[in-house]
Amino acid sequence: MKYTREEIKQLWLDFLSQTEYGRKLLDITYNYPDLKSLVVSFEDIANYDDDFAEDLLRFPEEYLEIGELALREYGETSYHIHLRIAEIPERDRVKEIKNLRTAHLGKFVSIEGIIRRATEIRPKLKVGAFKCSDCGGITMMEQEGMRLFEPDKCASCGKPRGKVKFKLILGQSVFEDYQSLEIQDMPENLRGGEQPQRIIAVVEDDLAGLVVPGDRVILNGILRAREMRIQNIKSTEFKMYLDVNSIDKLDENMEDMESLTDEELEAIKEFARSGEVIERLRDSIAPTIYGMELIKESLVLQMFGGVAKKMPDGTKIRGDIHVLLVGDPGTAKSQLLQKMSELAPRGIYTSGKGSSAAGLTATAVKDETGRWTLEAGALVLADQGLAAIDEIDKMSTTDRDSIYQAMEQQIVSVTKAGIYATLMSRCSILAAANPKYGRFDPEESLPSQINLPIPLLSRFDVIFKILDIPKEKVDREMADYILKVHLVGEKLMLGEEEDALVKEQEQKLSPEFVKKYVSYAKKNVIPKLSDEAMSAIEEEYLKIRNQFKETHSVAITPRQLEAMIRLSEASARARLSDIVTREDALRAIRIVKYFLQDVASEGGVIDIDVVNSGVSKSKRDKIRILRDVLKELVAEGDGSAKERDIYSRAKEEGLSDEEIDNLLREMRYKGEIYRDTGGRWHFA
Repeated sequence: MKYTREEIKQLWLDFLSQTEYGRKLLDITYNYPDLKSLVVSFEDIANYDDDFAEDLLRFPEEYLEIGELALREYGETSYHIHLRIAEIPERDRVKEIKNLRTAHLGKFVSIEGIIRRATEIRPKLKVGAFKCSDCGGITMMEQEGMRLFEPDKCASCGKPRGKVKFKLILGQSVFEDYQSLEIQDMPENLRGGEQPQRIIAVVEDDLAGLVVPGDRVILNGILRAREMRIQNIKSTEFKMYLDVNSIDKLDENMEDMESLTDEELEAIKEFARSGEVIERLRDSIAPTIYGMELIKESLVLQMFGGVAKKMPDGTKIRGDIHVLLVGDPGTAKSQLLQKMSELAPRGIYTSGKGSSAAGLTATAVKDETGRWTLEAGALVLADQGLAAIDEIDKMSTTDRDSIYQAMEQQIVSVTKAGIYATLMSRCSILAAANPKYGRFDPEESLPSQINLPIPLLSRFDVIFKILDIPKEKVDREMADYILKVHLVGEKLMLGEEEDALVKEQEQKLSPEFVKKYVSYAKKNVIPKLSDEAMSAIEEEYLKIRNQFKETHSVAITPRQLEAMIRLSEASARARLSDIVTREDALRAIRIVKYFLQDVASEGGVIDIDVVNSGVSKSKRDKIRILRDVLKELVAEGDGSAKERDIYSRAKEEGLSDEEIDNLLREMRYKGEIYRDTGGRWHFA
């Protein structure tokens, strides 16, 4: 240390008298115990004395202990007021848990991450009052660490422990609130495939209960080590934990913004002014994947998202856009998902095969003491970002059911082991699924070919079908493109970076720039619908709805109208525009119309019920015809109908043998009808 204990105390007293913190301290003494801590910005200490601030980081235990003595002396109080050092500048932070080393033990460190788990708040003994079994005298004993220490001897009669027994008197002891947290590295700070590191953090007194799982925070405190035991035998291996001194909550929409330099800010604004912003961003999404322009454009808009709204009555309208990609094997769906999770701020990639409901939403787990605590899953960790779920169709039914609430209400509720909690999950979901039978049949409807429940399908704003159908011209172009991509990879491995073909394939925008551009837009731009945009969306919505007069099928619902609004807001936000123009609205309309034509149509007729209920208008008509035939035959007979009569009468009404087979099977499966041993059909 550069200073003696007396010098440190005097420096603290001078600091309090020369800054506004002296006045703040007096306010705390008046309002104690409602206020218990004096929070001091590290920058203010550095401005007061650079050497003093530097020494504080190296020897925090002594400096904070002497500082709290100085607080009591300056405030002329006996209250135990905590001295908390906050707002550590980035240059003085360790920042990432994975960078913590033994050299940091005993030092003041500042780490950034997501709260993964938080225990219940428990009382912790700070000063124990121990009663002597012989004379009844009370001995006060300060407690440190996690083990309970009894006095060596009685303060009244002087008899040592062993000759007398000590009993802890709870009423005269001093307790403080205590909570254990588990913090994990930010997903956006990890390289591809890297395992996020975790560390236990301990918070006490007025810091307990300030954070919940899913919160993004900066924890400032002293890094300590705790001995590990293997089957009750002391080990030479120690476990690091953070003794938290203060908590800085990151702004909900911070998303890497604090590291934005003036040059980067100017580059962002210059890019927005350059024109064709969405097209250039689209071309930066997985440039090694051939084609898929409209899909990539939609994924760009998904990154920016619409505007989340809160109405006067408290109703919330989500702004996040959910997209589902369903397609044949080998159509690069997984590659697109992985790329989007890397590009989008707070992006998390997970696979349905390896994800449970708990891993996606949240769960209750046992901590080191055997008590139940809450642990956040992928959708909570992706709050304010994007969750990419690959092979969503491979998840078990129970696990898939847990996603419903997160998609629409954007919250995750956990009720388990006596814990009831609601966590925020305000994220966009990008999911991918494969057809049940290997490949898509263009003649069949989408819901019948993928293993996803109808309510889940209907929650996606846009669904894209990616078919692998041989077409000579397209196949030739794709083969040329893929061969070029592989040739570029080979040239790079051989160090031919300056080759013309390599230059042509280079990504136009770096992933870091895209992430910062999206973060800036989401934080600073709240676009408003112009009259022209509202008019364009309304006209298109009414025009598609009016198809009901000709087709008698519902072609679009308010859900798709909201999807158009969200996509048009995202288009304006991508351009850093405060106004949603007619062009933004037309882009959104083009995407939604493509979805309706490609996925929600049957025989060229748009019918949104194909997605929303799995039963199209034409199928409902056929079911009605067969049901009427059955009713007539049952009424004519003895309460049942012969199978040959059903087929004969239904064929006269225009149904084919295959359609009759399928419809009878479905009605039987639903329990409407049954077949007796004689082969006759009855209504259930």
